[in-house]
Amino acid sequence: MWETKPPSTTAKYMIGTVTKRTGLSVDVVRVWERRYGAIRPERTEGGTRLYSDADVSRLNRLRRAVELGHSIGQAARLSESDLDELIATSEPVHAVEPDPHRSVRERFLRAIQAMDVATAEKELTLAATLHPTSELVKKIVAPILHEVGERWAHRELGVAHEHLATGLLRGMLSSLMRLYSPSTNGEGLVLATLPEERHEFGLLLAGLLAATKSWRVIYLGAEVPPADLALAVRLTGARALALSIPTSQPRTNDELEVLSRLLPSSTLVWLGGAAAIRHVPVIARANWILIRDLDDLEDRL
Repeated sequence: MWETKPPSTTAKYMIGTVTKRTGLSVDVVRVWERRYGAIRPERTEGGTRLYSDADVSRLNRLRRAVELGHSIGQAARLSESDLDELIATSEPVHAVEPDPHRSVRERFLRAIQAMDVATAEKELTLAATLHPTSELVKKIVAPILHEVGERWAHRELGVAHEHLATGLLRGMLSSLMRLYSPSTNGEGLVLATLPEERHEFGLLLAGLLAATKSWRVIYLGAEVPPADLALAVRLTGARALALSIPTSQPRTNDELEVLSRLLPSSTLVWLGGAAAIRHVPVIARANWILIRDLDDLEDRL
């Protein structure tokens, strides 16, 4: 078991400061603390965790060990000196790549091309551990989805490759969303696509980003009729409805018109996806908001 920190070490940092100094997400810090006993923060009388410089230093060592391919379960049991030795003997000879997101994407796609499920899963697990959720969504997952679509369209990837990649990504995103406990007092956000629209990855990305911002996410998924969307908004008291319109469907404009008449006037409605811009007239008439990309969505969240 790792060594206890010296009594003179002062606990003074809250979790937000720790995440900035380590690059680890709040959820990763808490999982490493609770499940693996990696650190032992102190608590104030009110129960707030406070972390010391020693805690931050140890988390940075643990992050580096995980980056080098060691499991957190193994690394968390080591003393500081043993961690330093493990890192020193595992460091690559060459410098770290300037774009770690690109290297993750490339390794994942190579594994998909080779149908190497274990390696593809390992890359996603490592990325989810080491990168903050917003960074993971915008710089790793979204570009991978785009690249998989492009390669499938140009027949560089087959249907089996595309299904494998999207299945692994869907599983990871769903698991991450479950890490965020639904906020009882957060604003509600309903997410869905309209009938005949089965592509829901945009929704998954949006839902995960919303969960990290303490929204109460009500994820309905694909192909939900306008009347059911309006009912869900009313029953949940949701502040906002987010619709993904990634492809053009013949009835979408009519369904949006119906939805505009059914929704409470106080409901915020955000429309995103590649084909959403084709419905600007109804968006303008209904006083809805066109979401142009994930950065735009995150700003509004």
